Amino acid sequence: MKKKRLLIIGTAQQAYIQDYLAKVDLITTDVHLLVPERDRGAYGPQKVSYFSGIFHPLFLPLLKVMLTFRPDEAVVVCGMTYDHDNVVKAVSFYSSFKKLEVKFSVRNNEELAGKELHPSAPKEILKWIGLGTIALLIRVISPFKKIRVGEIYSVRLGHLAMDSEIYLSEVDAGYHDNCYDLFCFKDNKVANRTLANLFCKQMKVHRLNLYLLDAIRRFNLHAKHEIAMNTHIVASGRDADCVMQLTDNHIAFSPKQEKAGIENLRDLGLPPKKEHVCIFGRDSVFLSGSDPKKSDADMQEVRDMHIRTFKPSVEELLRMDYNVIRMGSAVKEPLEISHPNFLDYATSGKRTDFMDVYLSAKCKFFVGVQSGLMHIPMIFRVPCLSVNVVRLEIILFCSPEDLAIFKLLWSKTEKRILKVPEIIESGMSRWRVEKFANSDIEVIDNTEDEILEAVKEMHERVNGTWQISKEDLELQKKFHSQFKPSYLNSKFVTPISSYFLRKHEKELF
Repeated sequence: MKKKRLLIIGTAQQAYIQDYLAKVDLITTDVHLLVPERDRGAYGPQKVSYFSGIFHPLFLPLLKVMLTFRPDEAVVVCGMTYDHDNVVKAVSFYSSFKKLEVKFSVRNNEELAGKELHPSAPKEILKWIGLGTIALLIRVISPFKKIRVGEIYSVRLGHLAMDSEIYLSEVDAGYHDNCYDLFCFKDNKVANRTLANLFCKQMKVHRLNLYLLDAIRRFNLHAKHEIAMNTHIVASGRDADCVMQLTDNHIAFSPKQEKAGIENLRDLGLPPKKEHVCIFGRDSVFLSGSDPKKSDADMQEVRDMHIRTFKPSVEELLRMDYNVIRMGSAVKEPLEISHPNFLDYATSGKRTDFMDVYLSAKCKFFVGVQSGLMHIPMIFRVPCLSVNVVRLEIILFCSPEDLAIFKLLWSKTEKRILKVPEIIESGMSRWRVEKFANSDIEVIDNTEDEILEAVKEMHERVNGTWQISKEDLELQKKFHSQFKPSYLNSKFVTPISSYFLRKHEKELF
């Protein structure tokens, strides 16, 4: 009996690829793996090829496998869905020349690739000719003017904010001299139109620049002609080199927008002249609301928090005479506080892209989890208090004006809270969050009193009244001394709540 030839292209984590392999009948199926270079040596007796770079139909590792292995079926095993269309399209190109069934698998849920992912062979060939002409022009012009194109990962709010602001800060720091830089948004889609438009005023962004980028990638010009944006370097929205601390923010509201923001505050029932604080708690509703087969909300649960734990802090901020605004989009439940200066904006039905940005940019300080929305106040240089941080090295340590508290990690095996040195040495401080779901580690949320005391400290810090004791200063130094510079953080100056470190000193050190 002739075996079916199955090509598995793995762009997901090894665990997902191994899970998919485990359900393949190797008696009736001949398997060839095409996986990233980072996974070299991770797989067993199967035929394995490796790749690095951007997929397209004539991507050499793919072309070689298609010509030598000649698969009957191809499955792209994705860890997440939003950046793998290019892989599926590249593989589907070959179905124009041979019988080839193309599927993609997200967390072991298989689907056939839709028609929109099957490129027409004649159109693809014409596209190559056109892109080849563009690539040649770039090469001809480059001795006189170095043209580069950068892709802003705009489909995620945090990446849209940080990719753009970090680049502009790098320009001020002299990182990109003597270059003519052009930009495009990922798939010409943006997570927030207001934010995108503000950055378009500072950067040469145009939808047609996608074709320039495609030419650069297909003809292997990316080393010299593609801008290494933040997302592609560290795969998360973070200012690892702390360049934002060297500059002022680069985007600002127009007078018309400033006026609209004040009018909208009145419409929301809040006095515009009163300072406001934004709070933001992540829950699983947004992810669960997407396709349940593709959602990894259960794996991301460790990042969630109960919005109710903000209640004492909100009441304290109201006593301090702030307006307090609960931010968010799709949320699980309202935060029920009856006060004329409190607004549950997330459930108000009055959310807009503009006010998401305006409220975050104009607050006295921002309190919340490290998720996309928090990057908006960061790029406007608003002090931020990060709460319920899961992984220690994911704390953004660049700014002494910021503050943080983190979740405790409980070992079910040892029946105790893990110490900071243990967490760092074991690598848990930079684990992917999915790994916690399959471990013996229980993640303990910050308590109401921990958040409240951190908020009080933040209030004093931003108003210049915070006084730190000698003992608390030593604890801060002790905590920061546990870390070493890495691709995630180049320095460690953001303090941890003094109350939090005192409360857990014996458990953490």
